[in-house]
Amino acid sequence: MSTSVSSLTDIDADPVIDNGQVFAIGAGGRMVALDILSGQRMWELNVSGIATPWVAGDWVYVVTSEDKLLCIYRQNGHIRWINQLPQFLKPKSKKGDVDYSGPVLAGNRLIVTGSNGQVIQLDPDTGNFQSQFTVGAGISIPPVVAGSTLYIYDDQARLHAYR
Repeated sequence: MSTSVSSLTDIDADPVIDNGQVFAIGAGGRMVALDILSGQRMWELNVSGIATPWVAGDWVYVVTSEDKLLCIYRQNGHIRWINQLPQFLKPKSKKGDVDYSGPVLAGNRLIVTGSNGQVIQLDPDTGNFQSQFTVGAGISIPPVVAGSTLYIYDDQARLHAYR
């Protein structure tokens, strides 16, 4: 028996429910949007990932397993833009994989954090880099936004707060 989620496998990211839709991505190579009432698949993309998508208005943002940040139109799955995030600590030798957490949207900035300690801020409309900084230790979990504060918990058990 085939269901609307039958080809969605190895789901490490939390699904997101927003405005009658469910968005889910699996490490097995599939991202889907489902109608929450009928369970029918609205669209699917051949991308894999382990990070929870972020939904904001008409757009869904997700980091793929290939370290690409995608902006996807929630109604039909069309990709608005793709931004390749730095994949390696040493790009020339392609050594030291960087893993990303996020994205989150805060203060009209799309924010992803890396296992290299980088906090990267991008324009949510264009995907263009706005700025980046380092917290000094790797980051393995997504940042959290509460009120007007961005919280980042690093791998050395330090909590960073930014306004």
